[in-house]
Amino acid sequence: MQRYQCLRCGKSFSEKQPLDGLRTDHEKVVQIVKLLCEGMGIRACARLTGCQHKTVLAVLNAVGEKCAALHDRLVRNIQTDALQLDELWSRVGISQRRTTPDDIERGDQYTFLAITAREKFIVSYHTGKRDLGNTDTFVEDVAKRIVGRIQVTTDSFRPYLKIVRKHLLDRLDFATLQKIYAIPFDAKSEAWRRYSPPQCTGVKIKVRAGAPRQDRISTSFVERANLSVRHFNKRFVRLGLGWSRKLDNHKHAVALFVTAHNFCKVHSTLGCTPAVGLKLTDHAWTIEELVQALD
Repeated sequence: MQRYQCLRCGKSFSEKQPLDGLRTDHEKVVQIVKLLCEGMGIRACARLTGCQHKTVLAVLNAVGEKCAALHDRLVRNIQTDALQLDELWSRVGISQRRTTPDDIERGDQYTFLAITAREKFIVSYHTGKRDLGNTDTFVEDVAKRIVGRIQVTTDSFRPYLKIVRKHLLDRLDFATLQKIYAIPFDAKSEAWRRYSPPQCTGVKIKVRAGAPRQDRISTSFVERANLSVRHFNKRFVRLGLGWSRKLDNHKHAVALFVTAHNFCKVHSTLGCTPAVGLKLTDHAWTIEELVQALD
């Protein structure tokens, strides 16, 4: 890409760049984004594309920031019949036991997801600590993007009980679903070390507001979306080295995943992308189209 240098101040610049602040060729940017959307790590992308890992991070940050802006602009006035909310654990920078509660940018971080049950569309997402403030920010964003009456199902996370009613009470059918697990007596001392839950023996359903339909009270779809996040985003793979070192990089990776999931990846059950199912677009976007939409 042709670059120029100012004769007075010595600063270099180019006439046109694929994304703001990037000097990487457009085809190389598309290749990096494709690999990141398929679950590749930063250094694996650098090896396959012949770039430095700092270049891959620069592409991730530029694309992730614009994906968040694209999602905020396009995902408005959504009409759907049922919504499921859940949060997904990850680690940033350092394990929680080695940091302090005041360190809000490292340690345990949770990604909140709100997905439509019928179209499998991620309406809203938010990354931060699993506390009252971040839950309020997340649910408030959900309420701004949904129009009409809505049925919401969450787990038994206590802040949901007040916050969901606070932002959606006048148009809300709300229920919580708590799973009951059986823990063998001899394994109780090691239960905190397990990543996979024990056998589920039942569920406890409670109606919190309105009159939700019983056949729509479920968190299965959002939990399946959690699996997709862990599969297609290296930063969420547990017992590995792909975890994020910085919270900003982590948020940009989440924004890229959500946008690719909604607009580019065809869902096997729907036969189309979630955005086509909600009639936000008329066809499945390619990664090239996604990058062009960001530019």
